[in-house]
Amino acid sequence: MRHYLKALVIAATTLYIAQMAVPTISVGTGVKNYALVVGAIFLIAQIINPIFSLVLLPINHLTFGLVMFVLNIALFFGLINFLPGFTVGSFDFPGATVDGIILPAINFNQTSTVILAAFVIALVQKILHIIFE
Repeated sequence: MRHYLKALVIAATTLYIAQMAVPTISVGTGVKNYALVVGAIFLIAQIINPIFSLVLLPINHLTFGLVMFVLNIALFFGLINFLPGFTVGSFDFPGATVDGIILPAINFNQTSTVILAAFVIALVQKILHIIFE
């Protein structure tokens, strides 16, 4: 039971961090939409990803575990189509300078914003699972 509760908290934290990193993700106004999105992320992480990882084990090893990333992209496109109020808009990254490293300004369309959000979710989930396991 503790494992599932911990995974649910990780899913909620992951969605929150993804919304902070990509501000054009809009879950909607109700708590129901937020709960559905967190539930979908939890479902992907706990049920669908282990099944796909086992079935696609050779491909998963060759791609260094990018199956979760592809599942997150499919999750976002599914949520955009089926959950009212869930939208992902285009994102204009203004650019940044970090310790002398210059990151140029980039304009993401909706598809590339979904890919960026899925990457953020996959990365944050991996980091949080490493920390809390």
